[in-house]
Amino acid sequence: MTRNEGQASVILDNVCKLIHKKVRADNVLLVEKFAKALYSNMSKEDLANRNDSDLYGAALSLWNSLEKNTSDDAVIRVFNPEVAKDGWQSSHTIVEIIAKDMPFLVDSVRMAMTRENIASHLLLHSPLKIQRDENDKISGLSGLKAEQESTSTKTVFFIEIDRQTDSAVIESFKQELESVLTDVSVAVEDWQPIREKLIAVSKELPKRRAGKNNAEVDETVEFLDWLVKDNFTLMGYRQYELSPIQGDYELKGVMETSLGLMKNAGVEHTRLLSELPEAARQDARSSNLLILTKTNSLSRVHRPAYIDYVGVKRFDDKGNVIGEDRFIGLFSSNFYNYSAADVPVLKSKIDRIMQMCDFAKGTHAYKAVLNILETYPRDELVQARESELLEVAMGVLQVQERDMCRLFVRKDAYGRFFSCMVYVPRERYNTALRHETQNILANAFNSDEKVEFTTYFSESTLARTHYTVRVTDNNIEYKVKDIENNLVEAARTWEDKLQSALLEQAGEARGNELNRKYAQAFARSYKDEVLPSAAVVDIEKLEMLNDENKLEMLFYRPQEEANSNVVRLSLFHKDEPIHLSDVMPMLENFGLRVVGETPYSVKTSDGSINWIMDFSMLIDSKGMADFDKISARFRAALTSVWNNRLENDGFNRLVLMGGLTGREASILRAYAKYMRQIGVTFSQAYIEGTFANYPHIAAKIVNLFTKKFSVKSPASEKTLEKLSTEIYLELENVANLDDDRIIRLYVDMIVATLRTSFFQKDGNGQFKSYVSFKIKPSLIPGVPLPLPAFEIFVYSPRIEGVHLRYGSVARGGLRWSDRREDFRTEVLGLVKAQQVKNAVIVPVGSKGGFVCKQLPTEREAFLKEGQECYKIFIRGLLDITDNIVQGEIVAPVDVTRHDGDDAYLVVAADKGTATFSDIANGIANEYNFWLGDAFASGGSVGYDHKKMGITARGAWESVKRHFREMDIDCQTTDFTVVAIGDMAGDVFGNGMLLSKHTRLQVAFNHMHIFIDPTPDAAATYPERERLFKLPRSSWEDFNKDLISAGGGVFSRAAKSITLSPEMKKMLGTKKASMTPTELIKAALMMDYDLLWNGGIGTYVKSSKETDADVGDRANDALRINGGELGAKVFGEGGNLGATQLGRIEFAAKGGRINTDFIDNVGGVTCSDNEVNIKILLNGLVTSGDLTRKQRDELLYAMTDEVSKLVLNDCYRQTHTISITQSKGSSTLKEKIRFIHALEKEGKLNRAIEFIPSDEELAERAAAGKDLTRPELAILVSYSKMVLKESFVTDEITENPYYRQLLVNSFPLPLREKFNEAMDNHPLRKEIIATKLANQIVNDMGLNFMVRMHEETGANEAEIALCYSIASELFQMSDTWASVVALDNKIPAAVQTEMLYQLRRTVRRVTRWFLRHRNKAQTITQTVEFFAPTFADLSANLTTYMVDKEGELLVAAAQELTQSGVPAELANRITGLSSLFSAMDLAEISASSKQSIDTVSHTYFKLGANMGLHWFLEQITKQPVANHWQALARASYREELDWQQRTLAEVVLNGFADDNKDVNGQIEQWMDSQELLLQRWKQMLAEFRTSQTHDFAKFSVALRELMLLSHNCV
Repeated sequence: MTRNEGQASVILDNVCKLIHKKVRADNVLLVEKFAKALYSNMSKEDLANRNDSDLYGAALSLWNSLEKNTSDDAVIRVFNPEVAKDGWQSSHTIVEIIAKDMPFLVDSVRMAMTRENIASHLLLHSPLKIQRDENDKISGLSGLKAEQESTSTKTVFFIEIDRQTDSAVIESFKQELESVLTDVSVAVEDWQPIREKLIAVSKELPKRRAGKNNAEVDETVEFLDWLVKDNFTLMGYRQYELSPIQGDYELKGVMETSLGLMKNAGVEHTRLLSELPEAARQDARSSNLLILTKTNSLSRVHRPAYIDYVGVKRFDDKGNVIGEDRFIGLFSSNFYNYSAADVPVLKSKIDRIMQMCDFAKGTHAYKAVLNILETYPRDELVQARESELLEVAMGVLQVQERDMCRLFVRKDAYGRFFSCMVYVPRERYNTALRHETQNILANAFNSDEKVEFTTYFSESTLARTHYTVRVTDNNIEYKVKDIENNLVEAARTWEDKLQSALLEQAGEARGNELNRKYAQAFARSYKDEVLPSAAVVDIEKLEMLNDENKLEMLFYRPQEEANSNVVRLSLFHKDEPIHLSDVMPMLENFGLRVVGETPYSVKTSDGSINWIMDFSMLIDSKGMADFDKISARFRAALTSVWNNRLENDGFNRLVLMGGLTGREASILRAYAKYMRQIGVTFSQAYIEGTFANYPHIAAKIVNLFTKKFSVKSPASEKTLEKLSTEIYLELENVANLDDDRIIRLYVDMIVATLRTSFFQKDGNGQFKSYVSFKIKPSLIPGVPLPLPAFEIFVYSPRIEGVHLRYGSVARGGLRWSDRREDFRTEVLGLVKAQQVKNAVIVPVGSKGGFVCKQLPTEREAFLKEGQECYKIFIRGLLDITDNIVQGEIVAPVDVTRHDGDDAYLVVAADKGTATFSDIANGIANEYNFWLGDAFASGGSVGYDHKKMGITARGAWESVKRHFREMDIDCQTTDFTVVAIGDMAGDVFGNGMLLSKHTRLQVAFNHMHIFIDPTPDAAATYPERERLFKLPRSSWEDFNKDLISAGGGVFSRAAKSITLSPEMKKMLGTKKASMTPTELIKAALMMDYDLLWNGGIGTYVKSSKETDADVGDRANDALRINGGELGAKVFGEGGNLGATQLGRIEFAAKGGRINTDFIDNVGGVTCSDNEVNIKILLNGLVTSGDLTRKQRDELLYAMTDEVSKLVLNDCYRQTHTISITQSKGSSTLKEKIRFIHALEKEGKLNRAIEFIPSDEELAERAAAGKDLTRPELAILVSYSKMVLKESFVTDEITENPYYRQLLVNSFPLPLREKFNEAMDNHPLRKEIIATKLANQIVNDMGLNFMVRMHEETGANEAEIALCYSIASELFQMSDTWASVVALDNKIPAAVQTEMLYQLRRTVRRVTRWFLRHRNKAQTITQTVEFFAPTFADLSANLTTYMVDKEGELLVAAAQELTQSGVPAELANRITGLSSLFSAMDLAEISASSKQSIDTVSHTYFKLGANMGLHWFLEQITKQPVANHWQALARASYREELDWQQRTLAEVVLNGFADDNKDVNGQIEQWMDSQELLLQRWKQMLAEFRTSQTHDFAKFSVALRELMLLSHNCV
């Protein structure tokens, strides 16, 4: 039992329980039996959804009606039961019928409901035998099968119909039911009398012969007898008499003979024959015994068919018709189902027809005609004449098995209808054709009634439909052929019309080919909507689809909508359906509102499936001016959007509204993307809205752009000014201030744009899918600082990127960024660091970054897309960069330049692009770019930075210096390390192998924390080396046996890490456990020697900064402040390990740190060397002096040489910072002057570089604090940057002396083999300028040039020349090298002080040459002039000096030698101040013609005797409070030197030629000048007795000295 059956039986049981509970005891069993009989035929589903109390109420209500109905009259009740009134309820209207049981009841009741259009929800009927007692109370009941005696048989109906609330409708329906039941009752009651009448007529018929042949009579009798045998449902009878009357005949019914339904006609039935049609009149008076036809009335009994009419004529003795016996009813199913040969009358009729046709019996044609007749509609076979049937049969025979449509029409003899037989090919027949046929026939015969039909299918290819067209009079003119032609056209399928259209459009061969392919391809829904002629256009589009072109479209305005804003779009897509969610946003972004869409699949005969999606849309009226033009633009733009060549956003509205092409709209889109990157606050949606409001202004902006960069005819400045003015005039009509600002900014950006690739095409002649813009950001208001000199913005739907550079010759890496919203901000921060990092190399800073906008999620596809985007970015850069061909600048194709030549573009690897250099170089070769594989350093043919370890080694120079300045040699002394990264990394791995005394206590990366509390340096070094050599490794691979007690490798994913006692001791904590983050923070803050950053992330900030300021969310949880960092030294092998303010805070508390751009400059320097070497060698390859293979071999052979050059730069740069820092706050004012000078020239923005304000610097000065090393590092880099730029001048670069800088910048093998070729190096000038700038700053300190300029007013070139003379003359390079050779041999402080004195002396010498240089001489000539004197003086200094002064020098030298300085070097350093006099001595010797020996003796002893040396000492020791006092002090020193020189010349002029007694001659001269010298001696006495001096005293004293020298003779 199913669940429903179980539930139903329960409900019936509950109904029975209610009956037992509520019904009177004497009736309980009868009512229960009645309820079961009533509900026995109810389906289980219907029962299951019922309420038992309502079922009980319904059964009881019907029982009560039954009990009250004691007569045979029917009882009908139509009502809406209510609980209050009836004790039960239903949501439907209830019909209760109790009627005498008789045939046809159920069918007739159903027919009545159908005629009244009333639906039944439940119809229960049950025939019952009823037994009543003497009181007419029901005493028993049973089903009809029961053998129970009964008083009567009744049928009870319980019907639920649609709820009816209108009482008039209820009453009407009730009356209809009563009428039907009356008809049924009459028909049933008279059935036997009618039957008997039919039998009587049949028996009487032979007596009515009246000359009729026996065959016809026999046939008629047979037919009537056949009817009697239940083959005709008899419903009525009446006898009619036909009598002549006034030239006519009257047919009059004999009313008293009426039986059955004929009784219903209460009035006498009389009709004149003249009222009948001719055919009917003839039929009425013909000799035929039978009249077989149908009445005009639909039967209300049994089944809803037109009532059949069987008339049996009566004749007089003369054979005239005198009346008829008319029987009405319905032929039984046997009449329709039996073969016609089994039906009397029909059999003979068919025989006669077959005799009439010409076909021999047994032939195919004979059998075919016979079959046609046998299967012909039976009613038609009865009613039609034999001649009509033959004509139809022959006609059908002719069209059988042919693709034809035929119509056969027969008029009803009584004018009541047309019988139409329509034959069509069965595959063409469908409901639509049937409806169309009904309409055609109704129109043809002027019928207002519904055309009835019956359809017949057989094995034949034709479908036959019999249509009955009822009319009031069928005596009308019509042409069957015309109607048939209409039917043929109606039967012409959509496919037929498509074939015709294809043949007409494409010709017979192609048309038939397409028809075979597409005939059955389209769905019914498509054919219902689309005309075949329009489908031909769709087929053309579908034929254009292929694997490369998967989308085609039609965009049109329907003719029906010519004056509206409705447009249509058809999209054709190969293989897959177009998803509405994909295409809807695209259309809406074009400003189209979709109001309807229909998808169609098209399955062609070859099995492929394509798709059509048809859209109805509303378009903004602004775009409707010239629909044909915008249609082409729109289709092109939408195709581009679909193929991801154009972005899907609101800028596309301008295609329809602004008259722009999709590419032109992309100009505005690209600039909007750029606006986003430069920090403009307007969202893209807002900008789109602005242009949607002012599309004509958008068009003008695009016009300004295209005119400016037109390749064929670029607009003049005047024209561009005019176009800009027009846009500004339009702004008068722009009410919104934000809209105004946006539009003005667009004009500014176009003005700032110098080049674009917008008009370039690819190899296929198509515009490129991306656009590059070279922009000068300083011309755009509000661009975030610092401002690069140029930038290139590359835009495409697939990628956006920016390349920022600070000058024409610039280099830096390209980064694959993940910061889509602000990647320029990221790149700007990087390029700022790159700029200061590049201070040591030829190019200034540049940096690029790009984002991929359509990244897949699958890893391989993700990486491949990254590479493809990188290629687009590289091409975008090269597209608008000049090339050099045979030494000549060649502008890029189809690029209008609004700037000067710009051919230097060098890139490098960065985050995400480490392995992409070969790709970039491949593209450079593809473009024949002059740099070749020097374009991107780090490729497969180049220097492998990791293999060289150059970045780590460069940074290690900083680490060694930090330790050395603590007098620790980290290469021989163990030191503890905390490090960021793992051994697989370049900087980390190489760095942790640079000293065998590294004791790595803690290391961490994103996965693990390595802890070795008390590491064994010797044991762990080989293990780290092993890991480094593995293809890939993690800390998990470290041999745990080598880790000291309490250590281990821990996962950063762990919730908590238990601390061993050793770890607690190391960390200085008592905690039992820590989270991984807490552990890392604790490690960073514990006491240790070195923090080595070889990873990614920012771990140290300032206490004044928030984590949000840092911009590295991944490490927010473990970042500490600089003041909390526990290391003594911070080595920044990786970038951005600390913020600049974090570094400053760490340095301020005593930590030793530079900056990342100082420490890890090795990689950059190596790459620049590689580029410069490749440029040189590539030129030789081009000229044929080298093969490519030889070039590559030479490159690799010079790896160690390049390393030396790089590491020397790293060493020297950190060294100059140390020397500058060594004097602390005493030189702070000089540094402040330098800062002010940079600011004044617009070269430095303090806020960006975190240089302290003047107020803060004043506080530091007061506190005796200097700038920290990170701050000095910035200033050193800026100093080099400024000098590099200023030295690119012929005065420097064309000076033969400086050629050595060019030569020495290359490795030794190149110097030896290709020395001359270096003169043709494209960057010759820049290399010289860079090397000189670095040499000067490294040698002389960051503020040397500014100080010299302030003190002498000389320009940079003149200062550089004089420095070079001074450096060469004083053998600065050799002396410096000698001092440096003492690393780790003498205290670092002693080293630094020695170099500071060297620097100071060369500075004084430079100043001397700036004052006194003979500008007619070259550097070499000048040096050659002074060198002998310098050599002599260096060798004999102490012999020339008075003993006391000489002894002081010897004592100072001994002090140095005690610190480990070699004696020769110690003497050189201590004598530097005195050696300064060499220039004066040389010139005195030249002018006096005296030997250098004599001159030197005279000079030094005169100075000693006159106290000039002591006085110089006082000037030097004089403190200065400000810049002017410093200048005064310097001028006093110079003045004193000059006066000593003058006095020495005076004395020498008085020497006797043969007198070699210098002392005697000096004494003689002084005696002779006693009076003049007295004044000077008094001055000195006053100075000696004073503890302090002021500047006025020095000024007066020097004036006295000047007067002395002037007056002496």
